[in-house]
This record gives sequence, C-alpha cells and structure tokens, in this order.
Amino acid sequence: MSKDYLSGVIDIGSNTIRLNLYRPTKNAEGFKTVVSKKTFAGLASYLIDGKMTEAGIQKASKTLKKFKRILDDLEIDECYAFATAAIRNASNAQEILKTIEKESGIRVELVSGQDEGYFSYLGLCLDLGPFEEGYVIDIGGGSTEVTLVRKGEYISTSSIPEGSLSLHRAFVKDLIPTVEEYRLIKSYVVELLERYPLPLAASNRAFGVGGTIRAVGNLAQEINQKEGNGQTTLAEIEDLSLRFLTHDSSSLKTVLKVTPERLHTQLPGMIILQEVMKTLSCFDLTISQNGVREGYLFNKQKEV
Repeated sequence: MSKDYLSGVIDIGSNTIRLNLYRPTKNAEGFKTVVSKKTFAGLASYLIDGKMTEAGIQKASKTLKKFKRILDDLEIDECYAFATAAIRNASNAQEILKTIEKESGIRVELVSGQDEGYFSYLGLCLDLGPFEEGYVIDIGGGSTEVTLVRKGEYISTSSIPEGSLSLHRAFVKDLIPTVEEYRLIKSYVVELLERYPLPLAASNRAFGVGGTIRAVGNLAQEINQKEGNGQTTLAEIEDLSLRFLTHDSSSLKTVLKVTPERLHTQLPGMIILQEVMKTLSCFDLTISQNGVREGYLFNKQKEV
C-alpha cells in the first residue's frame, strides 16, 4: 500500500464523534494519524427512557455530513464508520442508523460490546506490541469494556453498559460530583461489577485505551511532573479523584489546560477505573495511544 494512501475512520461514541485519517506506517503493520477532527456531541445525554431523541439523531447526522464534506474534499475513497454504546443502547438504533445514512451518505456499522473490546485489544497491540496475559480497559461515555488476554490471545470481553457520561448524567446535578454523589456513583459501580462479572486471569497487568484513560495519564503527568503519560498507578488515580472531589484549584486549572472538555465526566470515569482495577487486583496501568479506531481499521483491512 502506498505511503500516501489515506484511510478514514469515523467513531460515533457516547461523548464524542471523531474522524481520523490514517497513513500506513513504513512496515505496513500499523497506522499513523495524519488528521483528527472531533466533535463533543454528548449523544448519551439524548437518551430518554432508552430512546434517542430527534435532537440527538440530528446532531449525529449533521456531524457526519460535515465529516463527509471533509472526506470528499480530500478525495478519501476508503472510509469506515462505526457506532458504539450511545446508539447500541438506544431502542431506536436502526432508525438512527438509517437516518444518518440517508442524510449524510455514510453507512454506519453498529458494533457490539464484545467487538469493541476486541478492536481495542487489536489497536493496543499495534501500538505496544502483543502481550502474554492481562487486561485491556476502555472507559467510554456510555459503556466500559474489560478484555481478557491469555497466552497472547484475545479471550473475551465483559461489556458494562455505563460510562463516564452516562454516570454523570444519572447522578450529578452540577459540574463536578459532590461527596455524596461520589459515594452514590461508587456504590453503583461496585454493584455493576457484581452484575457484570469481569473475566479473571492470573496476571495483574492492566492496559488502558480510550480518551478517559489517556486523560488520566496526561493529568498524572502534569500534576506529578512526570516525564511521560504512558504509565499511571491506582494510587495516582485515587489522588486525582480526591483533587477533583475537593475542588483543588490548582488541579482544576490543570484539567482546564490539559483536557477541558472532560471536566464534567473525568471523575465518574476515574471512579469506574479505580473500582475495575481494585476488582482485578491491578495497581499499575500502561496507557496506549491507540484504541478501538485503530483496531477497527486494522480488522477491516484484514477482511479485504
């Protein structure tokens, strides 16, 4: 494949809708992001009694129409689009997909929680290489996926139908959770982990993908003055959570500098991350810059 060949991926998530354009790396075993466009659509907030409102459907359609113009202007022939929890969890999912395709001209594939976990695993391996045993954790806006890897092979994914944005919407009245709201979210997450048991392995190695976890790495790097953002610990995540909860002014200024768009969803996401890591007895987390988009594209190109 030519180094000038570009492939597009549109990821319709619960919090963001993103268009990435990729160029194959020199060894053709991975991808380099050359263009990234992101809209914070907050689609999970348009789910009322399990159904996405017309306003939510139109927001998704308008965003994809904008992305279609970019694809046409750049003459990108190969582009794939997929949707995760916000549309997957909607009772009118098929209506949403039909409307988006009719209005934008882009066909969107609905991926299951299992597939989302598998694609995240593939994307991580493209970035960090394969690993023998452990977990891949992905906390989205409307769902959380925990994937088990054994003997260097994907085994299974536990998909929990709650994420950082859906928890904020359900429990938080203002911007950042109060102490009482924090306790309610934490209790609810513990209950969820009992209802959706996580796959267990002998290893306590954990890897993180996705925007919420990458933001944790970025915040830990800034606040703790670390050299890189690719590693964090359960202790650092608990410290960051406490800083949010106590409205520590210097830490909140760092958030506004590093990841302002996640100010309201970051603490709910970190609560999930803490409880998942505790359940899995994982105390260190390696963070990948890749994730579900790269894994999805890799899988699609293998199918061709």
